[in-house]
Parts: sequence; C-alpha cells; structure tokens
Amino acid sequence: MSGRPDPAAARIWVRPLIVWAGLMALLALTVLAAYAPLGALASAANLGLAAVQAGLVAVLFMRLDEASPLVRLTAATGLFWLAILFALCLADVLSRLANA
Repeated sequence: MSGRPDPAAARIWVRPLIVWAGLMALLALTVLAAYAPLGALASAANLGLAAVQAGLVAVLFMRLDEASPLVRLTAATGLFWLAILFALCLADVLSRLANA
C-alpha cells in the first residue's frame, strides 16, 4: 500500500458529489423562492425547481443517461401516467369548483 488514492475510486465519487452540490444549490433556491414575495409566480417557480431536481435525480443518480432504451421508455411511461393522474385530479377539482 503506497498510501496514494486509487484514481478509479476517486472518479466514483466525483459525479455524485457534483449532483449533490447541484441539488443543494437548488434547495437553497427553493428556500429563497418560498420566502421571496413572488406573488402568483411562487407556485410556478417552486414547481419548476422541483422538476429540475427530479430530473437531476432521474438522469444522474438513476443513470438514465447510460441506461438501455427499454429502461428509458419505462421511465418516460411512468411520467406519462403521472401526467394523466394529475390531469384527472385537476379535472375533478375544477368540476367540484364549477358546481359549488
């Protein structure tokens, strides 16, 4: 043992640390956006920041950028169904507001 770190072992930690730092920066922006007087844009800003955070986790931690096309298709299908569920929930809320 020479005491020098293995370069391959050091490369393993570089990518997660960069992603973690990015997620912490986005967390700080989320906290700032929560307390900033943005008015009607507050919800849109927070949802946008949350989408970027979810995208970072999906692409870099789940390694979707290196995954096979079938795995990418499965992830896209999950997002598609989530969008359908959100649309149905919104339709339910709007129909209840219209009848109130």
